Amino acid sequence: MSEEKLSTGKKISFAIGNIGGLAIGQSSILLLYSYYFLYLGIPLSPIGISLILVVYGVWDAFNEPLIGHLSDFTKSRLGRRKPFILIGIIPLVITSVLIYTPPIDNPVICTIYLMIILVLYETFVTMVVTLWYSLFPELSLDQKERLVISRFLQIFGIFGLILGIGVAPLIAGSFSDPLVGYSFMGLILGGVTALSMLPTLIFVKERKEYQITEEKKSFFDSMKVALKNKSFRYFVLVQFLLQLSYSVVLSGLPLFFEGILGLGTMEWSIQLLFIFLTVIPSLFLWVKIADEKGTKKALFFSMVAFCIGLSLIFIIFNSIMSLIVLLITGVGLAGVMLFPTILLSDVIDEDQLITNQRREGIFNGVSGVIVKLSNAISWLLLGIVIELFRIDRNNLNPAALTFLNALGLRILIGVIPIIIVILGLYCLYRYPLAGKRLEEVKERVRKLNLELVK
Repeated sequence: MSEEKLSTGKKISFAIGNIGGLAIGQSSILLLYSYYFLYLGIPLSPIGISLILVVYGVWDAFNEPLIGHLSDFTKSRLGRRKPFILIGIIPLVITSVLIYTPPIDNPVICTIYLMIILVLYETFVTMVVTLWYSLFPELSLDQKERLVISRFLQIFGIFGLILGIGVAPLIAGSFSDPLVGYSFMGLILGGVTALSMLPTLIFVKERKEYQITEEKKSFFDSMKVALKNKSFRYFVLVQFLLQLSYSVVLSGLPLFFEGILGLGTMEWSIQLLFIFLTVIPSLFLWVKIADEKGTKKALFFSMVAFCIGLSLIFIIFNSIMSLIVLLITGVGLAGVMLFPTILLSDVIDEDQLITNQRREGIFNGVSGVIVKLSNAISWLLLGIVIELFRIDRNNLNPAALTFLNALGLRILIGVIPIIIVILGLYCLYRYPLAGKRLEEVKERVRKLNLELVK
């Protein structure tokens, strides 16, 4: 008896969710700090803004695994994840607007407002996007099937990235008042996210054999199970370091474009769109390499390629060179985007052999914490660099930028992320699920789930 194949229609229905998931997530990484610091100019210091966003990230350290744990043990006719997604959709749309409307007259009121709204916003992002993503490992156990689903995820994710990184700042920059422009952008992003989840809610069914039937364990016991898994620990380190390097680059790019090249929001958002000219075809290249060499080696090669692209930041002095460097960097970025999803699915399979349970919610929740915590750390690094290199929000243009200011922006984009990725390469080298060991895990999990179906 073989495992039932997932239809192409259902694969696509699930993958469409990545449009909204990536759009709303990537836009916040790209725009939140620069919006508060540069465009809206809230009455807080660079470090003050960073600390608010760190609180936002620390809340992730509690809400993502907590909601993942609750969903793991939820029983309903809709499944484990869908009830949470349904409850969170409308509040997510509302808070997607409110994060861009802080009062700016009083620093105390502004701080309190942002901390409350960002915490609420992230809670609803977790309920909708993180739990949607938690469905991925149970769609199929077959490695090739997962690569196909992952390819669909990345294809639709490209549309999400284009919307979040390129179109979103274009929308915001088309209004003379940043408050109006960014609020309208938030409404569009929230609406798109809600709509992109509907195909999964309607067409994708959760698998009954993955429902947990044992006595409910405590949240901290489940956390211990996840962190005791050696494969998961190395995976989390790799994902953390990759996301940290990416977040540092993405959150710092608006300041780099404004300060080094003198580009406005409309201009630099168009620049960012060009990176997808290499990202899209490179996805298919990396899938082919993974088929031949394995996922672990393919990710290793893509991380090296990403570092090569970042190292060229020091030769950017005009828009033409910026475009060339973005195109080169896009090749490695495609693989960095593609493979972590597959690695985590492998880890969850191995854990099932140990615990006889499927803990997608916990593993996705814990890894989600790391991702968002890395975002918080990247915002903290951004604030530190701005303070150390004395970058003034009122003089962020090529004519007023000092040598020290320019050096700080280049170090932020071209040195710090490379160091972080090199650490990630070492952790990936230590990651154990590859080759014959991975094949054995897949075969044992396939047999186990066929017995559960029977």
